Amino acid sequence: LARQPVVFDTDLPAADGDAMIGQSPAMQEVYKTIGRVAQTDATVLVRGESGTGKELVARAVYQHSRRSQAPLLIVNCAAIPEALLESELFGHEQGAFTGAQARRIGKFEQADGGTIFLDEIGDIPLALQAKILRALQEKTLERLGSNNTRSVDVRVIAATNRDLERAIADGEFREDLYHRLNVVTIRLPPLRERREDIPRLVEYLLARLAEELKTPKPVVSAEARELLQAYPWPGNVRELSHTIQRAMIFTHGHPIQAADLSSVLEHRSADLVKTELLADDELLRAWVVRYLASHGGEGADERLLGMVEKHLLAEALRRTHGNQTHAARLLGLARPTLHAKMQKLGLRDEGG
Repeated sequence: LARQPVVFDTDLPAADGDAMIGQSPAMQEVYKTIGRVAQTDATVLVRGESGTGKELVARAVYQHSRRSQAPLLIVNCAAIPEALLESELFGHEQGAFTGAQARRIGKFEQADGGTIFLDEIGDIPLALQAKILRALQEKTLERLGSNNTRSVDVRVIAATNRDLERAIADGEFREDLYHRLNVVTIRLPPLRERREDIPRLVEYLLARLAEELKTPKPVVSAEARELLQAYPWPGNVRELSHTIQRAMIFTHGHPIQAADLSSVLEHRSADLVKTELLADDELLRAWVVRYLASHGGEGADERLLGMVEKHLLAEALRRTHGNQTHAARLLGLARPTLHAKMQKLGLRDEGG
């Protein structure tokens, strides 16, 4: 699969290839790990939220490897129906199943001597995980409908945005496959954890999108830049790119102002808050279930409520630097009520 080269943090124009932008410590660590692992044949697991650039990392590892002249095949495991995924990866013989009118060579065989990138590997069904484990361990495979074992020499780079450790605990992912994939892990930080990289990303995206849209590179006002850097970017770099592109289309080369961004970002922020509240409620429910399973019995209710109330008061005092008047206002309590609760729960007056 021929692709433009991936370069690290560059001011080169878009025509010179894709770039991984960022000089934050977290991104510097990503670059170092790519440099260390690229020249080996080690399996690599790229982890990160959606939109952080996992495919870029996989392509960078491939392009700096000894296999860079051999094929790179990219498979989005989440985008292929479960019934077809095994055939896509390992191929099938004619008549192997209804509709198999001709032999098909799977991606593992096509990538022989090269590299295969299994994106969203956390979504692969358990039965197929066993075949992938065999291909990794024994470097062999069998097409669907065939008893002939074929040898393949393929380097595997995998990526996921799932919590694989939790998936293992839930019985949804094989632990042996996890350890086989997790030889070297590259963790991509979410954009909200490397906000210092946002100005450079914005400049890069402006230049690249201006070239793609055949428009002059626009100016971005100081207020708009502040808004871009303050927003949490749940969709990470992909969401930032789409936001910049939309603003450029609607401003027609004029300076991008905060107003050109705020309506879109405010709408997304509201959706994000709703999503986070639902997730928090589910986490709280799961915690209560575990608490009752291990601490149920006489006094369980009082102990649980006291523990929650103590943390709630302590956090309010921490946020207000020990100011009881401000902490009481934050909690919607009268100050004497707060003081009485602090004494009951053993919290110091200093709020430290």
